[in-house]
Amino acid sequence: MSEFVFSVLPAAVKFYDRQRQPIASLQGGYQNTAAGLFIAGQADALATETLIYRIEEVLESEGRIVPAGEVAIGHDPLLGRVCADFLAGETAMTPDGVEVAFNRVAEQLSYSPLALTGPQADAFCYFVFIREMIHHLQLAGLRYQP
Repeated sequence: MSEFVFSVLPAAVKFYDRQRQPIASLQGGYQNTAAGLFIAGQADALATETLIYRIEEVLESEGRIVPAGEVAIGHDPLLGRVCADFLAGETAMTPDGVEVAFNRVAEQLSYSPLALTGPQADAFCYFVFIREMIHHLQLAGLRYQP
């Protein structure tokens, strides 16, 4: 199984091979895609759907950038927070595990908005980003390596 390294930044998403040679850099990171969506400090279902749409646009902006079935390795500290806040501390994630965690959040959003401070909003957006990466890039898994 092949691996690549990724970094979701506030304004871009970067992909590298294992030797840290650039594969792709996409404009639109976790803060850019969330711009204007969580002004009231809350995430609701509509804002989350809009966020998903924006992330899909970023991820699909340059066609297929990595082969299907690869494992993505992330070192971003914010990914560590996502693992703690949304993934029960798991640092090795499967597509099914991320989807189950996302569905729990989506279920909560169907009943009431999710209150988000600035750092919580960044973690929430990053979480949605990795969920969409796994889906649209057809990843076999994702690992956080601090």
